[in-house]
Amino acid sequence: MPIRLIATDLDGTLFGPDHRPAARSVAALNAASDAGIHVCAATGRSWFRGLDLATSTGARLHHFIGSNGGHRVDAVTRTMEERIVFSPDTINAMVATARRELGDVGFGFELEDDVVWDDRFVELSPVNLDGVERSTRRLPDDRRAEIGKMFIAHPEIGRVDLVDAVDPLVPDEVNVTTSGVEFIELTPPGADKGAAVERLATSLGFTADDVLAFGDNQNDLTLLRWAGRGVAMGNALDMVKAVADEETASNVHHGVALVIEQLLA
Repeated sequence: MPIRLIATDLDGTLFGPDHRPAARSVAALNAASDAGIHVCAATGRSWFRGLDLATSTGARLHHFIGSNGGHRVDAVTRTMEERIVFSPDTINAMVATARRELGDVGFGFELEDDVVWDDRFVELSPVNLDGVERSTRRLPDDRRAEIGKMFIAHPEIGRVDLVDAVDPLVPDEVNVTTSGVEFIELTPPGADKGAAVERLATSLGFTADDVLAFGDNQNDLTLLRWAGRGVAMGNALDMVKAVADEETASNVHHGVALVIEQLLA
């Protein structure tokens, strides 16, 4: 069955070390789009910080799925098509439990158009992925119902072990994962990359067999398991390579472009 939808992670996958798509990757994605294939980003980044980066070097995306599957934006019209949020009660309970069980942790909260961090989070992770210094900002009480993703940083526990430590402390269907940074990310039920791309595919009349997906990190596992053709980057974690159907070159060596070029040849 021909591929009708390409879903690709950004950092460590489509993006190079400069957190932008290289010219070869852009050319491959745009060639796929010209061939009638729907092209979608599926990333841990939020739309307001990720969409412009994804298209900054000329890539033409149809959709942008952000927050590990928590929201979907039409990349052409920049219209929010869906966004899944936590209830304020769930946020309050998870924060209280994490503080009680894990001690000296820091928290961040993603709103629809902003991210806020508490003092301890900024101490533990003072600079973001793009090299910009974080600053403490209080979560407004009237925006607690907007939280689509929660971040937790710990001074001693590494990200993979922190996922394992936090997962049993939160409601069963809350997604606990990491995208390769030094903290972990929690999203509501249904807000994972696999489920989000499945919803997009269904809305377009596609099935899993129509989907080619790329990823490198823990937050890509659900997507690569679900997609009919899941591709792990050469730089991917071993756990990602274990669930993928195949492996390509690293992001530095244009692994996404290599597969798409072969697909279109």
